[in-house]
Amino acid sequence: MTEKNTDSKKSVRDYQYLIVGGTTKAATTSLFSYLADHPTICAASFKETRFFLDSDYPLPSKFRFKADAEEYNQLFTDCDENQIRLESTPDYLYCSYALERIATFLPNAKLIFSLRDPISRLVSWYRFAIQIGRLPKSLNFDDYAKSLLSDTEQRDSIREANPSNVPQYMQALQQGCYSGYLKRYYQIIGEQRIYTLFFEELAENPLNVLTNICKFAGIESDFYKDYTFKVTNRTETMRNSGVHNRYRTLRYKVRKWTHNKPIIHEPLRAMKKAIEPLYLHLNTQSEDAVSISDKTRSQLIAYFRADVDDLSELIGRKPPWQPFE
Repeated sequence: MTEKNTDSKKSVRDYQYLIVGGTTKAATTSLFSYLADHPTICAASFKETRFFLDSDYPLPSKFRFKADAEEYNQLFTDCDENQIRLESTPDYLYCSYALERIATFLPNAKLIFSLRDPISRLVSWYRFAIQIGRLPKSLNFDDYAKSLLSDTEQRDSIREANPSNVPQYMQALQQGCYSGYLKRYYQIIGEQRIYTLFFEELAENPLNVLTNICKFAGIESDFYKDYTFKVTNRTETMRNSGVHNRYRTLRYKVRKWTHNKPIIHEPLRAMKKAIEPLYLHLNTQSEDAVSISDKTRSQLIAYFRADVDDLSELIGRKPPWQPFE
C-alpha cells in the first residue's frame, strides 16, 4: 500500500486535483460521490470545501483562503501521495476570485463543470428555496420568476462575485447564464484542463459520462462497469421546512468540526447514512408538479436563448435542452 503523505513541507502545487464545479442543482453531489469511490481518487474530507471562494461570498466554510493556499492540505489529510485529490464546490464557477486562486496555486488541477437546462434548474432552485424556508410556500413559480425577470440589470451583466447581501435564490436566474462564467475559465485555465458535462446526460447515462471523465482525468474507467450509480442530495418537498433547516444546520456543523478527525467522523458518517433515509421518509411528502404559465416559459426561453447559443459555440456542442433546440 502506498504510504500516506507525511511531508508537511510539500506544497499544494505538487498534487494533482480534480475539482467538480458547475451550476448548483446539477447533480454535483452525486458526481462527487461516484468519483470519490474510484481507487485512484482521494476525496476531501467533506464534499463542498468552498476553500477558494472570496471571503464575503455568502456561503459558510471552515477553511477559507487567506494569504496562501497551504491550508488546503488540511482537507486531504488521509490521501496517498499519488492519488488524485477530489473536491466539489459548484460556486467556483461564479466566483472570479476562485478562478484566479485555482489558476495560481493548483497548476495540476483539472476542472469538471456540470450544467443543467437553466429553466429546469430555476424550478429546482425554487423548490429548494421553499424546502429550506427561504421562500414562502404560498409563492407560486410564476411570481418568483417575475420577481427575478424584473431586475433588468441582470440581463446585461454577470457579476464578478456574488454580493454578500444578495441571497443565492435571488441570483438563480442570472446564474443560469453559464457562458460568461465559463468563458473566463477557458481563457485563464485553458480548455484542455476543463471538462463540461450536462446534468441531463449524467441522469440518463452515468456510465458513459463517468467513462469520459476518466479519460479526461487520465485514469482507468473499468471501475464503473459494475458500479451502482445512486442519486444523492435530491431536492425533496418537506413536510416541515423549519425542522429540515435545523437538521441541515446541525449536519453542516458536525461535518465542519469532525471532518479531519476520522475516529469521530467515520462513525458519524456511517450513522448518518443509516438514519437519514428514515428521517427523509418521515419529513418528505409527495411532490406536486410546479406549474409554469406559457407566458413565463416564453419569457425564460427568450432570456436564456442568447446565452445558450454562446455556450454552444464556446464548448463546441449543443446542450440537450429541449426548449432551446
